[in-house]
Amino acid sequence: MNERRALLPRGLMILVGLAAIWLVLEGMQEVAGLVVPVFLALNLLIAVQPLARGIERVGAPRILGSIAAMLTVLLALAVFFLAIGWSISQLVGQLPRYGTEFNALLQSSLDRLAGWGVGQDQIDQWLSDFNFSSLFGLLNQALSSLGALGGLLAAAVATIIFFGLDAVGLPERLDVVRRTHPRAHHALLDFAHSVRTYWLVTTAFGAVVAVIDGLALWALGVPLPGVWAVLLFLCNYIPNIGFIFAMIPPTLMALLAQGPWTAVAVVALCVAVAMILQGLVQPRVTGHAVGLSASVSFLSVLFWSWVLGAAGALLSVPMTLLVKELFVDSDPQARWLNAFLADSPRAAEESPADRLAASGADGAEQGATTGGAERDETTDGAGRDERTDAD
Repeated sequence: MNERRALLPRGLMILVGLAAIWLVLEGMQEVAGLVVPVFLALNLLIAVQPLARGIERVGAPRILGSIAAMLTVLLALAVFFLAIGWSISQLVGQLPRYGTEFNALLQSSLDRLAGWGVGQDQIDQWLSDFNFSSLFGLLNQALSSLGALGGLLAAAVATIIFFGLDAVGLPERLDVVRRTHPRAHHALLDFAHSVRTYWLVTTAFGAVVAVIDGLALWALGVPLPGVWAVLLFLCNYIPNIGFIFAMIPPTLMALLAQGPWTAVAVVALCVAVAMILQGLVQPRVTGHAVGLSASVSFLSVLFWSWVLGAAGALLSVPMTLLVKELFVDSDPQARWLNAFLADSPRAAEESPADRLAASGADGAEQGATTGGAERDETTDGAGRDERTDAD
């Protein structure tokens, strides 16, 4: 072994590892249409797993809990897509009323550009390429593109059904993993807890942001405040930068309907709410819950959007958590990377299960996955002993 190590310098091993990672990422890009629905279904089922456990605790058969979890996830997906379709349809129906205002505003802006020395030829070319009719056409295309999501939705629904049925025997399967690979079992438990906490915290903060901004937009007289509230809620699932995309449409609508001062007020409102809730409070709560710093969460959005497309922004944090648990937290030799990934130096030295135990809820959370408190105490101890021995 020592001779083999001498023949493979560390730099060469790093290059080989980076090449392997690149090939994996290229492969994920090719099969993104498969990875996205499968991983999304897995995340949603993990998020509603407490419902299945609660039904099982009252004495109902385990299959009933799995069916209830599946129906809950399917209902959430239906509400999600219906909300998107309703918002786009309302916007498409409202925009034609402001065609004159839009063209007047555009012409005023172009006149001002001409006064600043921008050539008339450039202005005419830009005006011919972008006008209200083209914007209206883009929105119609966005509405029709909902039908293109049918394949993705069908794959996600089928995956949810099969995963939900297999979840009936999940405790026994995890018990096998616990006996054969305690460290991998501990990483899976940590991932499940982190993902569940992330989705619950993000949903709660998204609802708060949507209610605050929606009421404020209604008070300012901005048309379609309900549509903008739905958009703000959905974009909250994109960490750090989602509010920027959600802020642009209501600002433009306020500019057309109420004037520039109302548009400025909308921008100030959205930025203030985002800075307080999404910029200060939510990253701390989410970061402490899942063990990722705010900068890592932001970079994960850019990275997974490149790998998986637009859906990668939605699944960026769960994807990062999966990679972190399997390749960093479960490997004693790689755990030093946690010092740069975790939200705090203390979190770099503890797992989500350790943080959960510190809050007094370890027994309940671990029992969720393995099916018994005694088994989970053994699991937790085995996982920690394994990590300690490895160190």
